[in-house]
Amino acid sequence: MNDMDSFDQHLLDLLQVDSRQTGKQLSEKVGLSPAACLRRVQRLRQTGVIERDVAIVSPGALAPSVTIIVLLTIARDRPDRADVLTKRMLKLRQVRKMYHVTGEADFVLTVVCVSMETYAAFTEAHFYEPYIKGFESIVVLREHTPPV
Repeated sequence: MNDMDSFDQHLLDLLQVDSRQTGKQLSEKVGLSPAACLRRVQRLRQTGVIERDVAIVSPGALAPSVTIIVLLTIARDRPDRADVLTKRMLKLRQVRKMYHVTGEADFVLTVVCVSMETYAAFTEAHFYEPYIKGFESIVVLREHTPPV
C-alpha cells in the first residue's frame, strides 16, 4: 500500500503493541476522530497491510516452558530443501516463529517446549536430517518487551 501517511504508520505502531485498542483510545493517541481511526484500521486490514490479529500467550502461563532461539544451517549443496524445511517446521506447534535470514545460519527459529528434555527430543526428531548441516540453540533466560 503506497498511500500510507504518518497517521497510518502511527496506528500500525500502536496496534502492534495492543491490537485490542478501541477507536476512542486510538483517537486520543493519534489525533483523529474515533471513526476516522477505525476506517483507517479497516482499510489497513482489507489491503493486507495488517495481515492478522493474534493472541500472544504469556510464557509459562499455561505450563512451565522454555524458549529456545535456534540458528539452523542447511547444507549448501541442498538449497532446494529450504522450502521443504520451512513447510515442515511451520506445522510443528513448538515452532512459534521462523525467519529465513542472511549470515552464517540460514534460518532462525523461536521454539517453545515444556522442558529441556522435550527440546532435546524435538531436536532429535527434527534437526538430524541429511540436508541439515547443523544448529545452535540459544536458551532464553528472560523475555523483555517494550512498554505499552
